[in-house]
Order: sequence, then C-alpha cells, then structure tokens
Amino acid sequence: MDYAEMSDKLVDLLGLKGKPVAVSLIKRVEDIPKDLTEVEKPRRYCQMLQDARLKGITSLATADNHACKGGATAIGLMDYGPILKTGALYHYKLNKEVSLGVAKRVVDHMPRPAPGSTVATVVAPLDKAPTEPDGARPDVIVIMAGVLAARRIVQAVIYQHGGRFNANFAGIQSTCSDATAYPYISGDLNVSIGCDGAAKNAGLADDELVVGIPAELLEEITGTLSECAPGWDDWQKGNISYVRKDI
Repeated sequence: MDYAEMSDKLVDLLGLKGKPVAVSLIKRVEDIPKDLTEVEKPRRYCQMLQDARLKGITSLATADNHACKGGATAIGLMDYGPILKTGALYHYKLNKEVSLGVAKRVVDHMPRPAPGSTVATVVAPLDKAPTEPDGARPDVIVIMAGVLAARRIVQAVIYQHGGRFNANFAGIQSTCSDATAYPYISGDLNVSIGCDGAAKNAGLADDELVVGIPAELLEEITGTLSECAPGWDDWQKGNISYVRKDI
C-alpha cells in the first residue's frame, strides 16, 4: 500500500475527522525537500499538525520557525531553555506541578531526541507525504481522533503482537513529546490524553486523543484494521454473533 491508499483506508475504517498526519524529522540539511518552501512565519508544531489534518497543508519548518520552543525541543530541533529545563514554566507560570522539583522531574522524563539531531520538520497530510529523498520520508504518523479510533489502532497492534499496551504520557506536550518523540525513539505505538496547550493553541477537542504510530508499523496496522475492524465494529454493535466463522 502507498501512503495515499493507507490514508484513505484509515479515514474510512476509523471514521476520522480529517486526515492522518505524516511527520518527517529531517536529520541532514541535504535531505530537506527542495520542492517545499519553509513556512512564512513561526507556527507551533501542534498547529502544523492540525493544518495538515484539517486543511491539507504541508509545512516545512526549521527551528527558527517553530513558535513553541517546548515543542521544538521535544522533537530534537534544539535544547530546552532555562525556563523549561528547570521546570519553572510548569510550576510558576502554568501551575501544572506542586513544586519546582516535581516540575523538573516531569521535564527530565519527557521523551525527546538529542538536541540538534533534527534540522527541520515536514508535517504533511499522509496522502501527500514525501517519499524522496529517503531522509525526508515519514518517521511518525500522528492521528487525532476519538476513543474508538484509538482503541481500534491499539487492538490492531495487540492482534499481531499480543501482550499489553503501555501508554506513556503526562498531559503535557502531547503532540510533540507523547505522540511524536516517544514513537520515534522507542519504535512503539503511543496514545496520549492530549494537553491544554494543544487544545488552546491548535483546537484539539476535549474528546480527542492523540495517537503516534512509528512509520514502520503503519502498513501492518492499516492491513490489520482493513481485515478486522469491520468485524470488530459489527460485533460491538450486535450485528453478528462472532467475528470469526471458524469457531
């Protein structure tokens, strides 16, 4: 399956509002796509995701054009500045943690690539994801959707691999750290409950979760959903007694 085909299947099977989003964390300057123009003015990473999801916009941005430095740090474009590194932002300004020490512990546990390991980002609708050169191909697919869609994606992974699903999130930096950095670093699917920043600045709905899929798992997940999700939905709705007919 190509990216456009997988995008169409995911939208249909999961009932998505908007499109899945492909994120490329570009590691070398020479891999920045020559056919893309950098965004005209700084924009937050979570806003770029929503631009791609809901408006079909592809955004190329270097560190200077990432308006949210926390988001830029979470995806490897730079290091935290003092207000973030010390936890001061989350304790003093946003009152998200009870003390500076607790806030610092939250920051220290944020998944993120090494500072400077990303030189630019391409955020695109999955059906328009870059395929050449190799260095610009998607690293992570981000889906913002309701609980049922997230459940189906997790079930598709469990269907193939078994075990348990362990989500990793903090209710802070949901689109950048939780749904992009964690899958990128770990190679594992992740589901986040979202964050107030993505809700306030990018319009993430209160009933939406954020799912991050390592690009290398995308075709397997899409294939499993194509095979199984319609039957799972029918069983849930009481339309059939069993999903499998050979039991």
